[in-house]
Amino acid sequence: MSAFLGPIHYWMYDKIKLQEELLRRFAVKAEAEGWLDSATTFVNSETAPLEEIIDEANIHGWLNSHIENAERRYAELTSKILADHEDRLAVLQDIAYTLGEEHCAEPGSTASQCYKRIEDCTLNGMPCDGVNMVTDKDEEHFTWEQRFDVHGDFWTQAGGKAEDYYTLRNQLIAGLISKTSFALSIPQPGLYSLLRIEA
Repeated sequence: MSAFLGPIHYWMYDKIKLQEELLRRFAVKAEAEGWLDSATTFVNSETAPLEEIIDEANIHGWLNSHIENAERRYAELTSKILADHEDRLAVLQDIAYTLGEEHCAEPGSTASQCYKRIEDCTLNGMPCDGVNMVTDKDEEHFTWEQRFDVHGDFWTQAGGKAEDYYTLRNQLIAGLISKTSFALSIPQPGLYSLLRIEA
């Protein structure tokens, strides 16, 4: 089966697994704090290698359905945690930041390398969706545009707020670049820049 799989498929699977890990940490915290009962029912704990579980006759469809499933469960769990308790968002932000730190880009990374690390660790649909478009880059900065939102509908359908998704995403990114000399700037919704921090 692995003959049908390329690096991009493993890359996507790793991105899915990282979001699953964030969801798992939210669920564990929710149960430990007594916020929700059975929060871990939202968690997919599948750890088998991709080549053992993917539908080889429908690789693209399998990956796409697993992305959507992970997005849906993440939105549903987080929206339930935050329902009438927006103060819990700060706790979830800390969890997201810590996970980012654990997968941080190397110190000394360039702006392009930081962006690659962000792309390696965040879900934005399938690559063919073309969600992110790089608009400018050099040694000092890297800029991209999110051309459309592939996350918000999951949160709306779950009764939550899309802005909570982006608050958590931005904290994850902050963790991912926390050991580098770059910081994330969002001059307006959908526009992102990695800018070198002044010494």
